[in-house]
Amino acid sequence: MIKYKSIFCVAFAAFAALFASCEQVGENERYVAVVPSEPGDTTGSDTAVVDTVLRAVLVEEFSGQLCVNCPAATEALETMQEANGGSDRVVVVSLHAGVGQMLAINETMGQALGYQGLATDFGEQLFSSYGLTSEPNAVINRNSGVLGMGQWATNIVSALRVEANVSLSARTSYDAASRSLTVEVLGRSTDEGGYTGNVHVWLTEDSIVSIQRLEDGYEYDHVFNNIFRASATPMAGEAVSVPYGNEPQLLHTATFTLNEVWRPEHMAVVVFVDNAAGVAQALRVPLVQAADAGEDAAE
Repeated sequence: MIKYKSIFCVAFAAFAALFASCEQVGENERYVAVVPSEPGDTTGSDTAVVDTVLRAVLVEEFSGQLCVNCPAATEALETMQEANGGSDRVVVVSLHAGVGQMLAINETMGQALGYQGLATDFGEQLFSSYGLTSEPNAVINRNSGVLGMGQWATNIVSALRVEANVSLSARTSYDAASRSLTVEVLGRSTDEGGYTGNVHVWLTEDSIVSIQRLEDGYEYDHVFNNIFRASATPMAGEAVSVPYGNEPQLLHTATFTLNEVWRPEHMAVVVFVDNAAGVAQALRVPLVQAADAGEDAAE
């Protein structure tokens, strides 16, 4: 491994000037905690009145293993997440991208260096579609625009206070022998006309150990969480109509075969629905589970 460390440091030393696109994170911005908003009635019982829904927020965090300021931003985002109800309320997906800007390492680069590269083609497409050229940045509920780290906390809180009109739940079934995953997405809407949009099913992984560039050098055993691995739906999602009422209905079934490198016990399924107005609801559930998850499963 010492050999790889030497090769890596020499290989990237020549590109140090290119890291200007990795935005700095001030010391006073690293640990931003806010008081979560109080939810309304979330009983979810079957009555003649359609029950209100607890809002969850999707945060698409753009990061990279060669971005020296990204680890501090990720740490601050985790603090914001815990201050606002945890992963049930703030669903974070960390998308590594920006290979062309020397911000991230993809699979091919990682194999050559002897470390796991976390950038994906899917992440690169999103990075480009949002017009990004630097990191760390984030998009909240797909209607915030691109935000620097100093804007994350207030926008997360604001998004949590918007009344939700969609409830989501999910069932997962995983076959270890074939590494085949099936995800059933269920939902209901509080709008009398229902909700029309697109459903997205993404896979993330926690506790990944790999290389990360820091301000004072390279850390070779850095731990990464909420890392985007793949999408079981197209980039634009799959069209769905979410019915009005208290009874969740099956909206979509997705299947996917896991990469041999991924560890199912450390993975999660992230589901969200969106339309032109942004993300209406988001959900994060363990990939390996035995029963329904989400609002309706928690009753």
